[in-house]
Amino acid sequence: MKKLYSLFAAVILVASVNAQTTIFSEDFNDITGTGGNDGSWGGQIASTAATEPAGWTYENIYNGDKSLKAGTGKKAGSITTPALSNLFGVATLTFRAGAWDGTSEKLTLKLSIIGGGTLDKSSITMTKGAFSPFTVEITGGTAESKLKFEAEVAANNRFFIDDILVVSPTQAVGDVNATKVTLIKNTNVGNTIVFGAKANVQIMNVNGQVVKTATVLENTNLDVSSLSKGMYIVSGEVNGQKVSQKIIKN
Repeated sequence: MKKLYSLFAAVILVASVNAQTTIFSEDFNDITGTGGNDGSWGGQIASTAATEPAGWTYENIYNGDKSLKAGTGKKAGSITTPALSNLFGVATLTFRAGAWDGTSEKLTLKLSIIGGGTLDKSSITMTKGAFSPFTVEITGGTAESKLKFEAEVAANNRFFIDDILVVSPTQAVGDVNATKVTLIKNTNVGNTIVFGAKANVQIMNVNGQVVKTATVLENTNLDVSSLSKGMYIVSGEVNGQKVSQKIIKN
């Protein structure tokens, strides 16, 4: 499972009308330890203090199995990335995290951006004893922006983290800017997409794979309840013009 996710995290995503640029990627595959990816989430694991690489900031961080563990039973842990020098416009952060499997363990992981920019989530709720994928939208970042992941409280708020990836959508040369032709009215999506124009559309995941196709009319809804949470690219042709827009399914 780790290998499959790492392959996903490392790729620069390309589709026929859309591409994505990888701004930052860290899969921690060089970390040797116990806990997390090996299925261990409690007990005598992840006890070796991690070495802080250049540009990163660690507080109470320990080596897991190709992952990092943050915190102890009494001390909060946090990890801060290096500056995301190519961050601009709208970007998407994905990562995996899971909570220590203890009776009184807290499940909240706080998220923040330092040096400019905003996140659409300031915290996420983890699952005990298992990794879960999370997606966060970043807007208004700068060349000095850093991402921080930290425990909400000091005691019993241990977590594992892995596969941190930041990507930014890149329009192909022949595409029409989405502000000129509005294909989609709601880019933050629950179970339906509301379309602003008639088109034959394709919905692609961040791997560039087509996960749904449809013919839509202006002011009609498309049911996407079967799609997993995360970012997708919706492309279509409106009045002879190719249009692509990003959506975030919540």
